[in-house]
Amino acid sequence: MMGDRMDTDIVSGLEAGLEAILVLTGVTSRAEAERHPYRPSRIVESVAELLAELR
Repeated sequence: MMGDRMDTDIVSGLEAGLEAILVLTGVTSRAEAERHPYRPSRIVESVAELLAELR
């Protein structure tokens, strides 16, 4: 699961047992993500960071 909102995208992915990747190009900043009681599996600056892994 990939998303830019901790309170919807990331929590939903974690609750579903998925790897939850926070993308910082949207709503949630890295500092805001650290204030939540749950953590994303990964934090990336943009989806472009993941392209090399998908190839």
